[in-house]
This record gives sequence, structure tokens and C-alpha cells, in this order.
Amino acid sequence: MDAKLFFWTGALVNMGVIVACATWGVAARRRGAMAVHRRSMLAGVALVVLFLLSYAAKLVVLGREDRSSWSPADVWTLGIHELCVLAMVVSGGVALSRGRKLASTRNHTSSPGDPLAPVALSAGHRIAGWTAVVAIVLAFVTAGLVLAGMYRRAGYL
Repeated sequence: MDAKLFFWTGALVNMGVIVACATWGVAARRRGAMAVHRRSMLAGVALVVLFLLSYAAKLVVLGREDRSSWSPADVWTLGIHELCVLAMVVSGGVALSRGRKLASTRNHTSSPGDPLAPVALSAGHRIAGWTAVVAIVLAFVTAGLVLAGMYRRAGYL
């Protein structure tokens, strides 16, 4: 297996773990387990940062993919995938920023002595978080399609 294909296979596994972290975090929030929600989402953030650093290293060491043999559908799928990743990064950043502001509020601590969060802050965090979760799931699906195309062109499928 070529090094780039190996890298992208690992990247898909990493993305699957990010989806699992997001799913676990949403489920924890629904149960009221705010500490688990926070840890799960921060683990997902750490894995995204790890991927971005590994991608930068991959570009330096292995270079970009040669897309000259890619079909127009494969190129479109990659473009959609990249848009989903961008949406996940931006909305996840917004959710992270708002989540940090929510950390000292009753919404997070459940302590009656802490102030309630402004509705706009809480709603904005929820909308940004859901946008990030939906975007990472779509990014995972499209990444699988992109990787399948890479395996097909390499003669593995």
C-alpha cells in the first residue's frame, strides 16, 4: 500500500473516532453529564488538531495527491468533503468558544448559586455544536467515498 493511501486510511479512522466522540458527547449532554460532554467534545477537538498537524507533515513529506486520473465525480466528492470539514471546523470553533463562556454558568454546573447563561449564548452553542456534529458525520461519509475512489484507482477495489 502506498504511503498516501496509508495516511488517508488512518485519517478516515481518526475521523471515525471524532464522530464517536461527538456522538458520545451529545448523548452525555442529553443525560445531563456535562463533564463527560465537555471531555468528549474536547477529545474530538484534540483529534481534529492532531489531524491538521499530521496533514501539514504529510504535505511536506509526501506532497499532494495527483488528481489527474480522478473522475469529475471524485473531484466533486472531494470538494463536498472539504466544505463539510470547513463547516465542522468553523462551527466547532464557535461551539468551543461559546462552551467556554458557558462553563461557569448554572447551565453547565447545575449549581443554584451560579448565574444562568444568556439564552442567546446557550442557543448559539447548541446550534453551532449541532452544525459541527452534522458536518463531521457528512465529512466522514464523503471521506469514505473519496478513500474508496483512491482504493479503486490503486487497484484494491
